Amino acid sequence: MICDRVMYGSLLALIVFLPYSLAMISAFEVIISLTWLAKRWISQKWEFKPNSMTWPLIALGLLILLTIPWSHFPSLSFKKFSSRFLFQILLMGVVMEVISSRKRLYVVLGVLLFTVFFTCVDALGQYAWAHYHDQGQSPLLFGRVSGPMHHPNDFGTLLVTVLPVVLILMINCRRWLPFGMAFLVLIGTLGLTSSRGAWVAFAVSMMALGLIVRRRNVIIPIFLMLVMFFWGFGMYCLGTRIDIYSVSMQHGPHIRPSFGNPWGLPEQYNPWALLSSSSGRELYWDTAINVIKTSPVFGCGYSAYLKTLNDMQISGTEYPHNSILHITAELGILGLIFYLWLFGALCQQAWKILQKVSADKDLYVLGCGLCCGILAWMIHSLVDTPWSSLQLSILVWLLIGILLSLENKGVLAGTQKGRL
Repeated sequence: MICDRVMYGSLLALIVFLPYSLAMISAFEVIISLTWLAKRWISQKWEFKPNSMTWPLIALGLLILLTIPWSHFPSLSFKKFSSRFLFQILLMGVVMEVISSRKRLYVVLGVLLFTVFFTCVDALGQYAWAHYHDQGQSPLLFGRVSGPMHHPNDFGTLLVTVLPVVLILMINCRRWLPFGMAFLVLIGTLGLTSSRGAWVAFAVSMMALGLIVRRRNVIIPIFLMLVMFFWGFGMYCLGTRIDIYSVSMQHGPHIRPSFGNPWGLPEQYNPWALLSSSSGRELYWDTAINVIKTSPVFGCGYSAYLKTLNDMQISGTEYPHNSILHITAELGILGLIFYLWLFGALCQQAWKILQKVSADKDLYVLGCGLCCGILAWMIHSLVDTPWSSLQLSILVWLLIGILLSLENKGVLAGTQKGRL
């Protein structure tokens, strides 16, 4: 049917433009939504397949609608509810609908992989250009690459969400050279973001993936990779993140390397303090707590957090850098309960799917990779702002939709011909 093809093509185009253009994202949102409505109107089939996530999503939608009149910015809350919350749910459903075969599954994943790979090429070109042309006034943010994304931390979230999937595709497709090179490029670019929260999410998701897959030939390389990653890029971070620690690695006399100071850094350095610094996030967290205190039950309004800070005359408005505080500030304790219900339902549904596809090793391992990618996104959201990013919120719902599509009959009945 032509509507299916339009949705499928629009989904692939949305993935391609996801890191690059908010305008193109909005355009394909409209195309996907209208095509979905047209398909339903033509077929006169409006039924949907409920799962564990249905009721918490309905509860969240009703809560957002009921709190809009009391929002600090009602028009913005309604706009974000219509264009973001509802579209995220629709996107999940569309992904489940269009991935009707294993071939389509791997095409969607392949387009996502190539898109992220080219963002890394963009970022590496950005890094090389900055160091070749202007050593003194580098356009990089303290040596951190951001690629096409707004901030290095956003770019780090994109990479850590996709990296577990890339590793699984490398295992499933048995094309070690191209996927291995892509995996190394993504890891190297992640290191150059110097996004410590993304690094932690990367480490946790990779260790979780190794434990779930339970393959010795996967667990040991993952462990060695993490040791080398943190050793190498930890030194790079120490030498460039002078925004956190006011002394540059190039200043001050170096001392002889030792077990406690393997890089021989100047005495004024405290590597642990640097790597564990919150970068001023305590201020954002305290501000969010104050907002929660003003409206603890229903919050300040969906997507109205920054407007609330303006109304409270708080200078230096910024998002909370913590998804739990962000949710509670905007939707109150009740909203937090509903979102925890949703996350629990997602875990329950993911477990059911993994059990259902367990007889197919490729699908099972791919499902594990998707789960770990979603886990990495959730972990980084605890210390940064992917929750407020349109691009990153679409990314995680895209992965959720792909995960849920693994139980489709066409995917389960697929053959190895559907591989990349």
